Amino acid sequence: MASNIETKIMLEAKRKGLDPDEVLQLMMVPFEWTGNSYLFNFDSIPIEELSNYIDYIFRKQGYSLDKGTQIDGIYVKTRFGDSLAYKRLPIEYRYKVEMCLNEGKTYLKISRMLQGGLMSADKTIYGENYLNSELNKIVDQLEFLKPSIKGYLICNKCGAYYEVHKEESPKDFPDKCECDGTFEYIALPDLPDERLVERKRTASPTEYLRAPMALIVVSSACIGSMGYNQSIVATSGMFGLGFGMVLLLIRDKSQELVFSMISRCLIYLLSAVLFFVEGGVLFNVWIQANNSVILMIISLIFVFIAVIFGLGMIFKMISPDNPRNFLDPPL
Repeated sequence: MASNIETKIMLEAKRKGLDPDEVLQLMMVPFEWTGNSYLFNFDSIPIEELSNYIDYIFRKQGYSLDKGTQIDGIYVKTRFGDSLAYKRLPIEYRYKVEMCLNEGKTYLKISRMLQGGLMSADKTIYGENYLNSELNKIVDQLEFLKPSIKGYLICNKCGAYYEVHKEESPKDFPDKCECDGTFEYIALPDLPDERLVERKRTASPTEYLRAPMALIVVSSACIGSMGYNQSIVATSGMFGLGFGMVLLLIRDKSQELVFSMISRCLIYLLSAVLFFVEGGVLFNVWIQANNSVILMIISLIFVFIAVIFGLGMIFKMISPDNPRNFLDPPL
């Protein structure tokens, strides 16, 4: 069954008068199924660059690296069954990733780990389809992984083609083929920004705790200033403290936890509102603390923290996966 990406490419090829099957064959990364594993031929992509993309794709699907390295390691994810009978039974997916160079070409092998653990039992309980459907989600992301190429110009008459690389434009190539056919441009699916892949790879676990820790600290400062404005503090400080602790537990448990884009934006919006409200409360404390220089300085520091992180959360809401946000790495 064709994936959504394959269907989209085939429809576009048909609309432009090209052979859909030939276009797919040209654009897809060569691979074969070898019994219990997929073997991909990524041609001349450097292993280090490929490993970063593979790691990003697995983590985006909720996996974590359990053993080994990105080049030779095992990725694991556990979730619960969908059917009523097996709702409380965990399904464990384990896939071994191996990359190697052979005659100047980079090969990737992804194998299902059925030895021991839960996955062999899962095969009996849930059936082969559960394991295959999960593996297919990964394969769908790899089929068109060609970082140096952004699309192809294909002749609608003879099938001749040009590779359009990242630094090039379709306008840099001729419109007509030697056979009098017309070149039609088919773009490859968008890849994640290389800076985003690198940012996620290098982010330390403590970086994911910055925002919730900052919210807890600012909320605690609000609660500590209850003598100045009790009603607002009781609302914003306590709510902010609770929300910050929940967010801290979530981030501490799994930095790769993936929410939907809408859920993530709502979390960032709520965080920004709490930072700004609590910053306003502390600014009011700073105004009222005329007789205490120390209290004024401390209040101003917390106001500064609240404003900086509030702006950071607004930035995250507008562009959740922007790698330039140093306050909170992309999930």
